[in-house]
Amino acid sequence: MTFDYCPKCGEKLLPEQIGDEGSVPFCKKCSRPFFPFSYPCVICLCVSENDEVLLIKQSYGIIRYVCVAGYIKSGESAEEAAEREIAEETGLEMTGCRFLYSKFYAKHDNLMLAFVCRVKKAEPRISGELSEARWFSPEEAEKALFEGAYGIDMLHKWRDLRDRGILDI
Repeated sequence: MTFDYCPKCGEKLLPEQIGDEGSVPFCKKCSRPFFPFSYPCVICLCVSENDEVLLIKQSYGIIRYVCVAGYIKSGESAEEAAEREIAEETGLEMTGCRFLYSKFYAKHDNLMLAFVCRVKKAEPRISGELSEARWFSPEEAEKALFEGAYGIDMLHKWRDLRDRGILDI
């Protein structure tokens, strides 16, 4: 997100050279720069103790199987956001997580923080945001995710770590 006007006082921002950052929108009245930013989000590959993968379908937008995801709230760590999103959307308990990687999602201006999360297998209790939540084998999950989905990359990374014996969740 970029600003044209100061979110504090409403003045028009003007470009100003800020050190190594180059030209940055600057408020002369407040004497401060406003750097562009992305909204940080978590995306969670939920895996049971038996290595089954939980995928969800949202009740809005594109209705395909995806991983649990959501915005990080102010004051919340990424790990806390992962645990909260899993609980809110599926009613399931996260017992551990491991950060996989970060990736910018330009379509929605999000910085996605990808986690593999160990989740106690149970029948999901889906929120109003979802139309479905279902457990899959890893092979079934790969087929259920749409081509190009972050979930497929996450699934491959998790399987590689698991198969090499270096997954610590």
